[in-house]
Amino acid sequence: MILFIEPISRNIGMYVPAYPLPLLEIASFVKSNLPEVDVGIISIPMDYGLPLSNEGKNQIYRKLLEDISEMRPKGIGISCTAISQAEEVINLCDLIKTHYPSVFIFLGGYFPTIYYEEIFSRTSAVDLITIGEGEVPSLHIIELLEKGESPKNDDIPNLVWQKDGQLHATRNGEQFNLRKKACLDLGLLKHPRAYDIMPYAFSRGCPYKCNFCMEDYIRPIRKKVPAEIIQKDLPNLLRRSNTRTLMISDALFESFDLFPLLRSLGIQVNFETRCDVLKPSVLHEISDVCAALALGFESASYSTLRRMNKVNDRAHYEKYMSNTLAIFKEAARSEIPTMVFMIAGYPGDTVEDLKESLLFARELSQYSGAGGHVFKVGECHVYPKTKIYDLARSLPDVVFDNDGVFGQNIVREPSRNLNFKTILYYMREIFNLSNLTPTLQKAILKVMPFFRMPAYALRDEMIPDKCFRDTDRNIFNVQAESLSIFKGLVPKLTHKYKESMSGQRKIRNLEL
Repeated sequence: MILFIEPISRNIGMYVPAYPLPLLEIASFVKSNLPEVDVGIISIPMDYGLPLSNEGKNQIYRKLLEDISEMRPKGIGISCTAISQAEEVINLCDLIKTHYPSVFIFLGGYFPTIYYEEIFSRTSAVDLITIGEGEVPSLHIIELLEKGESPKNDDIPNLVWQKDGQLHATRNGEQFNLRKKACLDLGLLKHPRAYDIMPYAFSRGCPYKCNFCMEDYIRPIRKKVPAEIIQKDLPNLLRRSNTRTLMISDALFESFDLFPLLRSLGIQVNFETRCDVLKPSVLHEISDVCAALALGFESASYSTLRRMNKVNDRAHYEKYMSNTLAIFKEAARSEIPTMVFMIAGYPGDTVEDLKESLLFARELSQYSGAGGHVFKVGECHVYPKTKIYDLARSLPDVVFDNDGVFGQNIVREPSRNLNFKTILYYMREIFNLSNLTPTLQKAILKVMPFFRMPAYALRDEMIPDKCFRDTDRNIFNVQAESLSIFKGLVPKLTHKYKESMSGQRKIRNLEL
């Protein structure tokens, strides 16, 4: 038996109780190629609940260990897509290895791909790390485990392991051929009908080289999933689940030719794309299918966008800004809820850069319609071994919390005379220009039920006991029925915790 695990994330600011899509794609690929092997997926938040305290986490882990004892897997693959999962993943590996030392543990995802050295320096519980996309390495790992052989094999590409204190890495393999992608097998999930939405990817990769993004480390080239696979996959998803909403996880979404298929299946989609890629005229044509639109806008400052490598030159910037305004206006006319993602305090930013973003946000907000809009503005984080970290180190006046791979690494002073208090002021001013219409709130609740909600708000007394998995209210139930009750309370919770919702991200993190 082979088990895949989606771990707990400390950060709930953007928590989505959705399918563990990367693991589902990998596990489905393995199962389609090795049908005789028993494969299963555990999503800890979905299957056991979201811990709201150390006691809640301990209860969840006790249940997980009981299930591992019963299933007796030969190998366990663990996903770590986000930095907010990293420490929990390491602790989880240590816990499993302590109780079941013979189980082979392998990791994959963005974090292990970039920070495998840091993981091996922190724990000896990890036997192997896959670099980049996981389908092909995972298939070979499991084939060897089933034969009773060691997966630490030089013939398998994209692997790293530690031996006698030294790291050993195999050759780099090619980007995964999406024509070999398997249809998603929802039967590998414990509760396929308990999920609130259905994530899906119509493509992988991104050709742009924005220096705050990690996509380039995994998939530097955008490749589309073949239409014939999508046409089989989506009806299968509908048969095995109770939802009719897709959350598109592409780094760059431009698959608008698929909207007739989505419309025929009765599916609505939420997607994010670049402001210089989306054609505004498309929005009117897809308004009946588009449940929400997210724009990775980041900043209105030419200087900032150049430092981000988001625009190439002044002409590109002018197109970027004019197209953003046109998209916003058309989304408003089509009553499509719109989320505009922005970063405040980027390395090198000045007060003038922040003022430009605020002024542009004011201009956009004048055109808001019944669909509503929200400006999601976050403080800037710079993590080691990334391009943005190198940028921050190269600028003489940048001050940031250089607290390592597992820290927050918040930029406190992006330039001389611009302090963090001022950054927070502009974050609040921009966020407060949001127009949280009923249509927008419904869309946000669908994809981000805990959007900007501080972690302690999830234990508020107004939330009924039936939303928890334990009598002490230490474990929040994120399955669909419980979420439906919670969503009805969100307007009251939002009003109660309004001040906290525009504050620093750290107050929205689970303190475990």
